Amino acid sequence: MSIITPEEKPSVTRRIIARVWSPTGLAIAVLCVITLAFYHGLWLPDLVLIKRDAFLFYLPIKQYMMERLAAGALPQWFPYEALGRPFIGVTVTGVFHPFTLLYFLFPVHDAYRASTLLSCLLAALGAFALGRMLALSRTGALVASLSFTLSGYLVSALVNIVFLYSLGVLPLFIAAVEKTLRDGRTWAVAPAVIWATVFLNGDVQTGYYYGFMALLWTAARAEGSYREAGFRLVLIGGLAALLAGIQLAPAWVVFMSSTRALSAQFHEQAVQWSTHPLRLLTILASPIIEKADPVIVARVFLGSPKWGLWADSLYLGVPVMGLAFLGAWQRRDLRILALLGCFALFLALGRFGGLYDAFYHLVPLWSAFRFPEKLMGIFSFAMAMLAGAGFDALRAGKGHHAPWLVGAILCACAGLIFRSEAISAWTAASFEAPPALAHEVTDATAHAFLFSAVTSLGMWLIIAGATTGRLREALFLATLPAIIALDLAHANMRVYCTAPAEAAWFEPPLVRALRAREGTLMPGRFRLISTLESKYVVPKHIYRLLGYESDAVVGRQALYPEHNAQFHLEAVDGHLPGYSMALKEMFPKKMGVEIAGRFNVTYYIGQRSYLQSPQFANSLVAVVPDYDLALFRNPVPPKPRAYLSRRPERATPPVDPVELRQRPDFLSGDVDVIETTHAALPGPALTGSAEIERYAPEEVRVRVETPQPAVLILLDAFDQGWRATLESGLELPIMRANALVRAVVVPAGLHMITFRYETPLLRVGAAASLAGMLLCLGMIVHARWRRRSHFSAP
Repeated sequence: MSIITPEEKPSVTRRIIARVWSPTGLAIAVLCVITLAFYHGLWLPDLVLIKRDAFLFYLPIKQYMMERLAAGALPQWFPYEALGRPFIGVTVTGVFHPFTLLYFLFPVHDAYRASTLLSCLLAALGAFALGRMLALSRTGALVASLSFTLSGYLVSALVNIVFLYSLGVLPLFIAAVEKTLRDGRTWAVAPAVIWATVFLNGDVQTGYYYGFMALLWTAARAEGSYREAGFRLVLIGGLAALLAGIQLAPAWVVFMSSTRALSAQFHEQAVQWSTHPLRLLTILASPIIEKADPVIVARVFLGSPKWGLWADSLYLGVPVMGLAFLGAWQRRDLRILALLGCFALFLALGRFGGLYDAFYHLVPLWSAFRFPEKLMGIFSFAMAMLAGAGFDALRAGKGHHAPWLVGAILCACAGLIFRSEAISAWTAASFEAPPALAHEVTDATAHAFLFSAVTSLGMWLIIAGATTGRLREALFLATLPAIIALDLAHANMRVYCTAPAEAAWFEPPLVRALRAREGTLMPGRFRLISTLESKYVVPKHIYRLLGYESDAVVGRQALYPEHNAQFHLEAVDGHLPGYSMALKEMFPKKMGVEIAGRFNVTYYIGQRSYLQSPQFANSLVAVVPDYDLALFRNPVPPKPRAYLSRRPERATPPVDPVELRQRPDFLSGDVDVIETTHAALPGPALTGSAEIERYAPEEVRVRVETPQPAVLILLDAFDQGWRATLESGLELPIMRANALVRAVVVPAGLHMITFRYETPLLRVGAAASLAGMLLCLGMIVHARWRRRSHFSAP
């Protein structure tokens, strides 16, 4: 007789080791190593991302967010720009996104880098997971993932964590939608959660595009009943909207009062960053221009705005694009990716293509968003996934090596043509560019095409060797992904820039000058305007270190938005999206000192050439010679932050800001125009006083003493989330004054007026998010209960 004993169950450690050493585990390990090596600037110590919004915008915004959270307060109002702005409602602040936890663990600049690195890793792992779900081989999924993670657009998006995260989790979202279509309604929780995090991170635009992508994917990939597939899609969208309600509800209020709700006026700004047709060549050959300002290159050759390009690189390369075409041809079931990529490409052309304009006028809410080039990220994603399918087709012997040789010859010919002096001269004449600039651009383009010729030739040699049997399959599987990774790294490695971490925390000399003059710096006292010209002075040692990215350091020295917020200085300049048309009309680019003084602007920061103007001749406060910057007083005495109106004038809303700033009695500070439907206002306040006793972002207390009823003006932005009360608790209606600020009628006597702010619809949105979480939890619990019942049934 023999005794049979059950096999010993392997330990958790052994199971983990087995998975790591499995072919899939090794492929993921290689993917992560390559991703970490490429993005080494995101995890090496004592560095900071220095480029554009990553440095100038998000670091100050996130620091303010953490100051408020560390103080035990929810950051609802941002007082440091444009007379004050809603903080949660402008979405891009991302207060409720899980990445906010990183800012409790690391310094702000390191937390931002950590969030970008996690987004890139999510992009890599998500593309690999989607590839495997779409029946790609492990190496095919690896090729797709590398092509996406190292693509030019995704690397360019490092400057903006909002758009980087949305693009990074796109493969995970599509994979989750696919899983829901295959395996049942319960899986709808997964894509809903991913979709909700996109909204919570502040990217309502890409979240809006997610809906169209999910609809297109469902229509193409639904295996059974379209009614059931449609129900699952609606379930995904409904859960996502509920989960993100705490962000979407306040954002709707801000949107309805912003320029974005006025589609006709917003159109020019919306299509500002359209992909120029010439840039499509850079998908195949990306010029690396080292000796010319990229902003000037973009303006001269592509007609871009003064800030340069939206995405510094669109490069995918000949290997990726060639494999993508092959994948689209061989995998009929994945042609939805080709369709998605083509739609995104034509939409990204914006004002150059026509399709975006049609969507702008016909598709609901499409006009609320801007910059068509953002859609190039979706194109890059679609091509990367198809490239993985193309690799598998090559491996199966379905491709031919001849097209790669033809591609190499064409790229080489293009490179030789661009190296000729005739092309350089033609370029200078056609684009009215300086000859030296034209030569630099054509020379860089020539080198780019020659490099693409080399990579295409390398692909030909590998594929020909594999086809004829001279190259072993293992070597083929290793060298082809390596060529793709090296090609993308060569073109895109320089797109993201880092600098020593000191650049993010040094204190500018002008801050010290203001502190010496004003004492402790805090909001509620005065405002400033920073006017940074397109031509600025940079010390040689800074330029040698950072090159053309040294403008970020200049911006910090000049307290250019939002760096003023880091030092508790209020500026009139605005950078948060969704500002009102009235603000734009009251504060044009060239604003008079009288208008500025009316809204409490006490100081200007600009270049020392301001001294040549007679009105600033005697206003100099401090200079920074190395950067040619100076701090000036406003030659016009500014209005105090809170005061009793000497001449309140009743007006029927809305007041035209353009007409108002042309009135001499308004510029002189004599009259305040109050928008109200009441029959009368109190008379002039010839005596009395108003003094701010407490100024916090969400609460302002003003002590008022007046012998007769008067109108109190507070030079902070009018917003429907504000409420005003007397010390007795009696609520005072807040009226809009001077087109932008707040006013209340104060009864005679000594009173304490308290202004408090609560984000509109925040409570409603929070309730919706709670309901969404309960629904998701209920669906998961119900699915587990059904599964247990199924397995326990006899």
